[in-house]
Amino acid sequence: MSVSSKNVSLLELFTYFFRLSCTAFGGPLAYISMMEDDCVEKRKWIGKEEFTEMLGITNMLPGPNAAEMAIHIGYIKRGLAGAILSGIGFIAPSFIIILVLSWLYFKYYTIPHVEYIFYGINPVVVAIIFVAAYRLGRSSISNAKLLIIFVASFLLSYFTEVNEAIILIMMGFASLLLHRPRFKLSKNYGKIFVVCTVTLPFFSLTIENMPILVLIFLEFLKAGVLMFGSGLVILPLIGPDVINVFGWVTEKEFFDGITLGQITPGPVMKASAFIGYKVAGVWGALAAFLGVYLPPFIIVPIVSKSFRNIKDNAIVKDFLRGVEAGVVGTILAVIFSLSKVAFTDYLSILIAFTALILIIKFKVNVSLIVVVSGILGLFVKTFFI
Repeated sequence: MSVSSKNVSLLELFTYFFRLSCTAFGGPLAYISMMEDDCVEKRKWIGKEEFTEMLGITNMLPGPNAAEMAIHIGYIKRGLAGAILSGIGFIAPSFIIILVLSWLYFKYYTIPHVEYIFYGINPVVVAIIFVAAYRLGRSSISNAKLLIIFVASFLLSYFTEVNEAIILIMMGFASLLLHRPRFKLSKNYGKIFVVCTVTLPFFSLTIENMPILVLIFLEFLKAGVLMFGSGLVILPLIGPDVINVFGWVTEKEFFDGITLGQITPGPVMKASAFIGYKVAGVWGALAAFLGVYLPPFIIVPIVSKSFRNIKDNAIVKDFLRGVEAGVVGTILAVIFSLSKVAFTDYLSILIAFTALILIIKFKVNVSLIVVVSGILGLFVKTFFI
C-alpha cells in the first residue's frame, strides 16, 4: 500500500473539506470522486492504491460514506486531530445551511408562494430518490437470493410495523443463511442477533421519558449506526419514528426536510437537523446532527486499521450484502409513502416522470431540474391552480 509522505497541515485539511462540502453537488459518489481527483491526483496527499483500499473499507462501515472518507483521509495524514478537523470541516457547512433553511421554512412556510415552490420540487425529489435506490439496487442485488431479501424487506417495511433497524439486521442474517446453507449461528452470533432484536424495540419504548435533547440524539444516533449503503437509508430508519411514534413532524414536513437536504450542498443526512430544529430549536438541530454524524468520528479511527484484516472475510461480506439489499427494499417502501405526499395531482406525477427521463436518459444536472421545477410549481400554482 503506497502512502504519500507529503506533509499536510491541519488547517489545510480543514479548509479543503470545508470548501468541498460548500461547493459540491451530486451525492456521496460525486464527493468521493472529487476527493480522489484532489487528494490523489492533484495534491498527492495519498496514493491511488491507498485511496481504493480506504474506499473499500468505508463501503463496509455504517455511516455516511463521504464523511467517513474525509475523516479517514484526515486520520491517515494527521492522526486523530486530522480526522476530527477533516470531519468537522466536511459537515459544518451542511449544518449551517440546513439550520438557516429550517429557520426560514418554519417561519415563512405558511406563505403560499413558498408552498408552491415545494409543489414543484417534491415530485423531483421522489424521482431523485428513486434513481438513487435503483442504482444502489443494481449494484447490491446481484443474485436471486438477494432479490428475495430485497422483496422481503420491502414487504416487511411497507406492510408491517416492524422497526426498520430490526429489518436490516434480519436481512443480514438471512443473507448468511441463504448464501451459506451450512452456516449455523454460533453462540456469539446468536447472542448478537438476540440482543439486537430484543433491545431495539425496547429502546424505542423506554426512551420516551428521557429529556427531549437526549431523545433526539439517541434517535438519530440509531440511524447513524445502522446507515449502510446510502445516506437515503435515513428515510426508513427515522421516518416512522419521527412521524408516527414521537409525532415530531408531519409526513409533509418530513418530506420537505428531506427535500431541503437533497437539493442543497452536502449529504442528505443533514435533514436530521431540520427535524431536530422543529422539535427543540437550535439545540435540537445540533443534537440530531451530532447523533447521525458521531459514529464515523468514533468508528473510523478505531476500526480503520483492524478492519483491513477482516474486510475480505466472506461471512462479513455476505452479512453486509443482505443489509444493503434490505436497505434498497426499505427505501423503496418509503418512496411509496412519500409519493402520497408529493403526488397531489396529475401534473405532479408528470413532473416526477419528466424528471426521471431527464436524469436517467439525458443525464441533465439534478440541480438545474430542481430549480426549474420549483419555478414551474410557483408559476402553475399562482396562475392556474
